[in-house]
Amino acid sequence: MCMIHTATPSHKTRAKTIFETWASRCDGLLFFTNSPMEPEIPHVYWSHLGTRDHSWEKIRRVFQHAVEKERPYDWYLRADDDAYVIVENLRSFLSNYSPKAKHFFGYRWNFFVPRGFVDGAAYILSRPAAEAFHDVMKDPTRCPEHHRAEEDQEMAKCLAAVGIFPEDSRDENGSDRFHHFHPLEHLDMFSDAFARRFAYYPPLRGEENFSPEMVSFHHVSPYEMRLLDFILYAAKPS
Repeated sequence: MCMIHTATPSHKTRAKTIFETWASRCDGLLFFTNSPMEPEIPHVYWSHLGTRDHSWEKIRRVFQHAVEKERPYDWYLRADDDAYVIVENLRSFLSNYSPKAKHFFGYRWNFFVPRGFVDGAAYILSRPAAEAFHDVMKDPTRCPEHHRAEEDQEMAKCLAAVGIFPEDSRDENGSDRFHHFHPLEHLDMFSDAFARRFAYYPPLRGEENFSPEMVSFHHVSPYEMRLLDFILYAAKPS
């Protein structure tokens, strides 16, 4: 199931583009936001959670909704509304793992919690991991609810409290499948001081950062999403 984090200003731009491009390839789809969307778009909303600083509260609620009210799925993708996901590559990657085990995948950073956290651009939980998160949310000591934008760090902290940690999602060459940045930013990751210090795995040089089996990019505009979608699925080199 693909769960897309959006907000009112992006409903007719980023969210609409995702709905019309890569999200159409998901087995299940749910946008979560702070106001009603078009009726043909599956979504839930909480009108009192309208800013980026409400992200952690929204994540808790959407996983509670997904586990309790949606039909069960093997895997749950949570993505930002400026992410582009190659769903076929995601399926291929996940086929190497049992959906009956607790798994947590995405681009991995090496701070905030001892074994790192998975970036909020796009991350994956298996059904057992999502259920574990659903359960630990009820414990305010191990997984407190508060007002915070960096929900990805809070997610990792809560999952770590029940023994679930980010796993290596790189390919056999050490190239990333999940990407936190825009493609052009990733080309220059090796010279980025922040990435070199805080990435869990050392950034590679230039195109070496890009796995041929790449799953996701971040900071992608609606125009770039549509262009990527056309190149990947419609263009036919002669």
